[in-house]
Amino acid sequence: APSVHQQSDFSQPDTGLVVPVFQKGDDLIDAINHMMSFLTAVVTLWHPPTNNQLRNSSNPRQQATINNGRVTIQPI
Repeated sequence: APSVHQQSDFSQPDTGLVVPVFQKGDDLIDAINHMMSFLTAVVTLWHPPTNNQLRNSSNPRQQATINNGRVTIQPI
């Protein structure tokens, strides 16, 4: 079975994150799960959650509203 290798001479970034190190003989699925958790933490650190709430249209003539997946366009 293939194994995940990581260089032992890398410098750990000062981000407060725990960088996973995998050894030969580690379970591959477990290694992938740990790496996915690590990547999720990195992406969350770089890209904080955005505010996806509906905003009013800047078009002064009509406004679009989304409710339960339906788009309703109303004149203002």
